[in-house]
Amino acid sequence: MGLKKAVRAYLTANAKRKHENDVRSMTFHYDLHIEEFENEKPQTLSNHKIITVFYDDIITRESGSKVSHNKAIDRASEDDIIIFCRREGRLFKYAKEYIGNAFEEHKDINLLYTDEDELDENGMPYDPYFKPDWSPDSYLNAFYIGSIYAARAGLVKKAIVNIGNPLIMPWDKANASYLDYSDMAVCDKLFGHMALIEGGFDQRDGMKFPIYHLDKVLFHRAYREDLFLGREFHKENHNIESPVKVSIVIPSKDHPEVLRQCLESLNRYGSGSKNVSYEIIVVDNGSCEDKKKQYEDLLEKMRAYISVPSKESIDSAAQNQGSGLTDISYIYEPRDFNFSYMCNLGASKASGDLILFLNDDIEIVSGEWLRELSYYAMLPHVGAVGCKLLYPADPSLNPDGSLIQHAGLTAIHIGPMHKLQRLSDSKAWYFGANRGTHDMCGVTAACLMVGRDKFEALGGYYEGLAVAFNDVDLNWRLLEEGYYNVCCNYFNLVHHESLSRGDDNADAKKTDRLMRENDTLMKRHMNMYTKDPFYHQALVNDDVAQDYIMANPKIPHPDEIESSNAQLVPKGYPDSWKNECVWFRTDYIGSLNKWNKMYYKGRKEKPVNDTGYFIKGYSFVVGSDNAIYNRTLLLRRVKSSDDLTPLEHCVYSFKVHDMLREDVEKNLKDQQSVEITGYRSRIEEGVLPKGTYQAGMLYKDTTSRTRVLNWGTKTMDVI
Repeated sequence: MGLKKAVRAYLTANAKRKHENDVRSMTFHYDLHIEEFENEKPQTLSNHKIITVFYDDIITRESGSKVSHNKAIDRASEDDIIIFCRREGRLFKYAKEYIGNAFEEHKDINLLYTDEDELDENGMPYDPYFKPDWSPDSYLNAFYIGSIYAARAGLVKKAIVNIGNPLIMPWDKANASYLDYSDMAVCDKLFGHMALIEGGFDQRDGMKFPIYHLDKVLFHRAYREDLFLGREFHKENHNIESPVKVSIVIPSKDHPEVLRQCLESLNRYGSGSKNVSYEIIVVDNGSCEDKKKQYEDLLEKMRAYISVPSKESIDSAAQNQGSGLTDISYIYEPRDFNFSYMCNLGASKASGDLILFLNDDIEIVSGEWLRELSYYAMLPHVGAVGCKLLYPADPSLNPDGSLIQHAGLTAIHIGPMHKLQRLSDSKAWYFGANRGTHDMCGVTAACLMVGRDKFEALGGYYEGLAVAFNDVDLNWRLLEEGYYNVCCNYFNLVHHESLSRGDDNADAKKTDRLMRENDTLMKRHMNMYTKDPFYHQALVNDDVAQDYIMANPKIPHPDEIESSNAQLVPKGYPDSWKNECVWFRTDYIGSLNKWNKMYYKGRKEKPVNDTGYFIKGYSFVVGSDNAIYNRTLLLRRVKSSDDLTPLEHCVYSFKVHDMLREDVEKNLKDQQSVEITGYRSRIEEGVLPKGTYQAGMLYKDTTSRTRVLNWGTKTMDVI
């Protein structure tokens, strides 16, 4: 081996060792964290008497068929606290103190549940389940309450008299056996009756939840014990007894062939219930004359299309005589694109009890879809309803057609996102997040159903959001009115959004529009940027992580990290260094004050330093061993946020604070040393001259003289 190669091999080995050490030092160990937390005794505020009852001791079966309940419940005073938990496992060391304090601090609550984890084969805690705030439809899907809950004794006494009765929902009294409770755990039945008494299945009073979620891990479930206690989801109980009409509003322009597939699949599968009928309203905001004529011809053929369970084309089917799908209308109104306006226009012509907003690139693949959406949308406590969407099969990118496009929206610190997007539906994710039914902060307007009365009471879509986030705004207004938004993940449709359509971050104008509309959404719903009630604060909420991953609680807040000093590079860098192999994305770029307004709202701690700017995201070099690189954040002034032409040669460079990004690593199995892809930088106020700045990343190979860089499309204004 030559000297040059030997030196490079030595430098590479050193870089690899340093990288491995850095990964170890940054890795978060849940068992050590929870052990430390468990040994911290909380300040005791409560004087309540606290009684513990195991799930299998709630009732006792005496001789014959006689059943009685635990005598400790009878002896308890009305305001005593009863903790119900399973025998298989153990309570957190100071669980009673935390639960007592919660009832003391929240005197209006009578029922609560907490988070939990599991003990491994060596008795060490792992795999925490960070539960959502009270979610009635998730509860009816599975007993997600799990291994521990607590209630005031007065409520327990009211509910326990019904322990042998089925849970009768206010909206479903005709179907008293809504769920088969005969084989279910008594703990589940008792909780359900208490939740019913507390109004847990009614529309809320705004964002006030009737059942309290104490968001701390207070129970260690025994090794390999089932979390959900064996209850199964019973969709067969979703009966629609009275006729209901659905108005399906489909915005579409210049793509009659796309709409054709949607309508053919809709007609093929129908509504799934004799009591569910529908009309179709196609809204076109200005197709060219040729496409307009094609739309008119298509819809005319659909009106004559006999509903048959075959895959024959509408051209051949239309030759047959029959009643067809006659209830189809076409609204043509040329104007600038405004999705909200198009949906509102279609809804204004609707005659149905329910309105379904449906993308024209949706393909129906199940006969139960419309019945199930309608069932939930008719419930008084439910706002918007959607379902799981999958990407279409693709030979190279999605050969089995299992990749998830949508399984409900979550609101994280940097904005709304589709959790589980691009992950395979062939496995269950995070305690069944892509299975069954879940209350979520929202569902996508690609398939969104809502009661017409609820939609009209809100004033429809907000037309100030013309392109993006208008569906999120509608969901969040429903949520703020006290409704629960539901995503049905036990069936799916196919959303023909291309897996390879590109990244909005690669287009400066799209990025600028998205950032501006995100700002509008944030101003209208600041509370949702600080806490999504259905997405736990212990999970990653400031990175665009697809999976449900626990956040490292030891990572300092942005205002607490060391600021990065600017290094001015007067002549900038050679154009030859720019290389698409540098993958660079910014999750947030802007003022630290704006970040803290989102992050600290409603929190006890206050910002240490609230001035300057904050930039975070992830980056890596494609096709290289990332362990051998050092990286530097770059900023340069450009004309505007949608015109990224540089104003000058000089570039400002800044040190980055490295971070593990487990979510990125999981998706980069073919890349080397990509554990530490995350970066953060804080820049002091006054360091940069006024202007609009574009961010990029420079990579320096520590084993050679190779230098590569790339620029992103997101910008920030320094004022």
